[in-house]
Amino acid sequence: MEKEVMTFNTEATMDIKSIPANLFHKKENYENLHDQAFETKPISYLKGAMMRFAKNKASIIAAIIIALLVLYAIIVPFVSPMAYVDETEHKDGFTDDVFKYSLPYNPINKALNLGWWDGTEIQSGKNATDLEILELDDSNYSPLVENVETVREEVRPGKFQTHYKLRIDSYAVGCKEINVSKEEYEKLVEYEKEKGIYHTEKSIMKPLRDYETYLASYKQELQDKLAEAEAQGIHTLSENIINNIIDYMTTFYNQNQRIWYALASRESSPYNFSQNNYVIRHDANGKVVPIYVTEGGEYVYAKENLGKMTIRVDYYDYFIFHNGFEPRYFFGSNGSGQDIFYRLALGARFSLLLGVGISIINFIIGLIWGAVSGYYGGTADLIMERVTDIISCVPSIIILTICSIQFTNNAELRSAVGSGGIIVLAFLVAFVYSGWIGVAGTTRMQFYRFKGQEYVLASRTLGAKDPRLIFRHILPNAAGTLVTSSVLMIPGVIFSESSLSYLGIINFTTSGLCSVGSLLNEGQLAGLSEHPHMLFFPCLVISLLMICFNLFGNGLRDAFNTTLRGSED
Repeated sequence: MEKEVMTFNTEATMDIKSIPANLFHKKENYENLHDQAFETKPISYLKGAMMRFAKNKASIIAAIIIALLVLYAIIVPFVSPMAYVDETEHKDGFTDDVFKYSLPYNPINKALNLGWWDGTEIQSGKNATDLEILELDDSNYSPLVENVETVREEVRPGKFQTHYKLRIDSYAVGCKEINVSKEEYEKLVEYEKEKGIYHTEKSIMKPLRDYETYLASYKQELQDKLAEAEAQGIHTLSENIINNIIDYMTTFYNQNQRIWYALASRESSPYNFSQNNYVIRHDANGKVVPIYVTEGGEYVYAKENLGKMTIRVDYYDYFIFHNGFEPRYFFGSNGSGQDIFYRLALGARFSLLLGVGISIINFIIGLIWGAVSGYYGGTADLIMERVTDIISCVPSIIILTICSIQFTNNAELRSAVGSGGIIVLAFLVAFVYSGWIGVAGTTRMQFYRFKGQEYVLASRTLGAKDPRLIFRHILPNAAGTLVTSSVLMIPGVIFSESSLSYLGIINFTTSGLCSVGSLLNEGQLAGLSEHPHMLFFPCLVISLLMICFNLFGNGLRDAFNTTLRGSED
């Protein structure tokens, strides 16, 4: 006779005495009773961690931003045309001080005419002469974008003064006189003829100026004025004043090579001439008086000088001809005319490599030290903890200073790795010297936490050796905290390097290297009020790195160790 088996409906009340008999029923085929098979596949530890990490939106966004910054640091130095300039001409990387402190330029903003981030700036307090100088520019690109506002103010009763607020294009640098080789000059002539712009208004080469001849004639004119003043007994003009006027005007013409017309000293009253304030001269027909060099009624565009050719060019177009790309800087340029967008990518790449490299070394050393100390405990732990206490008492900045001096004085080492390698090596030693102590302390704490757990004791009872207990049983359970520590070391190293570079304690720039900290130092020296773009973009990058690495590390902590979710330690 088959054995009857009674089963119980779990949805009923647990009061046995009040259970109705109809809730029980007979179960046939007793032999078929068994647990149900799992309908889902088992999830590995790593896959489960990634699933938990994917639920943390802040960490996902932070990871995406870090990935974008890494791609920016990797890709830009390879695709930027400034990485492929003539190394004999630019030994320490591309520079052109004609475009120094150029403003950030975004082609989209320029096309939409938004008035910001388009390479232009508004300059106030310009007078009528300043406005006319900008309007008379003979280059291919007018520096005057628009007259934003005209201000007429009363300086004293009945006396009014007009000022202008103008929008100026920082990339319209005007014409410059340069010396080039004959081969370069012939290439330029051939290029202009191919483009059909040779000796036209759109030509790259502009007529040369002859301000020396003009100033000689103007000096004679002033001396005639002096004779008239002396004859009338007026002594506001003297030979010394005339010489000063000519000297100032010579300097002014040299510094402003875009001025192609005659200037005269401003005469505030009869025979009372300003030494450094000028007006533009006009002929009887009201036209500006040019001072171009002419021969046979034709303008002269070049002249030979000591085996070189002196030419006056629209420098923006000549830059394109000479370098093969436009001088447009997405993040603006620094005081040497270097592209901040390109240099910031180089700096971010260097800082990330330095941070990741030092963090990996510190993590490995700290992991081994902390594992041994925490696992074995006792006398070994006591001795190792005292060693770390002694090491941590010596500041890293002292180690950095000592290493820098010693490595620099070592001629063989300096010739082997160079000046930049000396600084990197000193920085590496200084931050590896004591940087692993934090990881070692965290690892030691985790080993003390887990080495007495039942599963560890059970494994030891079954014959598991120390390496297996350490690497297969304890470390995986401590992974959440250790991963967080390792990730958070990277922004710590980057921030330390940036702080030291910003304060000028270490200087990578002089050795041909570039970091985010050195760019911050350049921006601080340039002045926040005058050139804010030089400081803003490096600050933005380092802020994103610090914030995103912290969010990313917290997300990894919660993903790899669910017992610590929500903890901020």
